[in-house]
Amino acid sequence: MLYPELPLVVFTVLAQTAVGGYITMAGRLSQMDSIAKQRQPLVLSMFILWAFMAIGFAASTMHLGSPLRAFNALNRIGYSGLSNEILTGSLFFALGGIYWLAELFKIANAHLLKIARLVVSIAGVIFMAAMIKVYLINTVPVWDSSFTYVEFIGTVLMSGVLLGYVLLNLTGATTPTLNAKLATFGVVIISLHLVITAWQLVNIAEITTSIQTGAEHLAIYSGSIITRLLLLVIAGGLWLFSAFKSSQTTSVTALSGLAFVIMFAAEIIGRGVFYGLHFTVGLL
Repeated sequence: MLYPELPLVVFTVLAQTAVGGYITMAGRLSQMDSIAKQRQPLVLSMFILWAFMAIGFAASTMHLGSPLRAFNALNRIGYSGLSNEILTGSLFFALGGIYWLAELFKIANAHLLKIARLVVSIAGVIFMAAMIKVYLINTVPVWDSSFTYVEFIGTVLMSGVLLGYVLLNLTGATTPTLNAKLATFGVVIISLHLVITAWQLVNIAEITTSIQTGAEHLAIYSGSIITRLLLLVIAGGLWLFSAFKSSQTTSVTALSGLAFVIMFAAEIIGRGVFYGLHFTVGLL
């Protein structure tokens, strides 16, 4: 298999995208009037976020060999990075689902819902921190680096915010000004990510262990790395074009939807490379 650990590739990218999408949409909901006609369609569209989380968790259990082993992974909460990741991810999923149902069926007042959105956003940030912690392993030089933060947070800020942007436009819950701000933010993050990725590749190429080198591993995935970077540029261009050049709502939604598909593919490829670059400082 070209990309090892495919279940974890799917889980991490879907979860990070869901967190970024949720925070984007929650921020917009907190700005909207409680009786705005676009509010209910926007809330309903959050189902996509929870579907992403459900699919991601289902994929992650495949990594364990059996879904039932997921419960065993919770045995060392507070001590094991994996246990903490599963716990915080489950909390984000559960709290988000409860908030979503409360918002959808209007069973709480506006003040409580605003607090709930903030609590779920904080849970999402904690979940991301726990996920990153899992991979800071001092025997895996490519992962035990500040670039892992960039890799994972980058997906939240690029794929996640773009998904939120798509759903905001799909439900008519946005404005030209907000579109311009989100697209500009996204393109700036993509640009920074490209620069940092170049720096990261140089750093990886310089890694040498007793039997392996980073350069050798990079050579294996060079095609995937170049493809991913090109896809990010294309997605950023479509995103920016949809915000500043498209005047019709359907055109904005179509262009941004295409941008998201391309962005998501780029992040899947990039995460596959991330796992493929796993090698230790020892003999194994």
